[in-house]
Amino acid sequence: SGSVVGCQAVAVLLHYFFLVTFMWMLMEGVVLYVALVRVFIKFQSRYLIAFTLASYGIPLLYLCITVPLGFALDNGPHYAGDDPQSCWLRYDTHFIWAFIAPVIVIILANIGFFIMAITIMYRHQRRQTQKTKVATIKHWLKTAISLVIVMGITWIIGILVFNRDLLFVAYIYTIFIGLQ
Repeated sequence: SGSVVGCQAVAVLLHYFFLVTFMWMLMEGVVLYVALVRVFIKFQSRYLIAFTLASYGIPLLYLCITVPLGFALDNGPHYAGDDPQSCWLRYDTHFIWAFIAPVIVIILANIGFFIMAITIMYRHQRRQTQKTKVATIKHWLKTAISLVIVMGITWIIGILVFNRDLLFVAYIYTIFIGLQ
């Protein structure tokens, strides 16, 4: 609340760790792709090392570009937050897009992985068993909801949270994010 530098440091760390979180969600999509499409590839420890390096390294490289850029631009500090009580990216300078843009790219990639996974599982299940319609619908709803939550696709609801008139959306958003 008192230190501008401290607030900026917290905002940069939040920016980094949120991007790391989203990168791990993207890695979930990659794992799903590898498990369903590249069925015969065994997961070894090198994949975990590669996923870890990518999940922590790519956001770090990204921030090595955006943080200096944010401080170099001449229209004010971008890591101070609009509200004196918050330490986050500023909305009024549009620097919030330094966070939102990569998140949108990750969510879109995971939507692609999700569609691919559902399609592959549907083709496979259609050949396997003949369940009742109710059992099939329950199975697909459970599968779809689980994948949507694990892959972070529910974060797309967060775009609507910016509208203060849609308070009920914030509650739905909070519930889905809490389930993740």
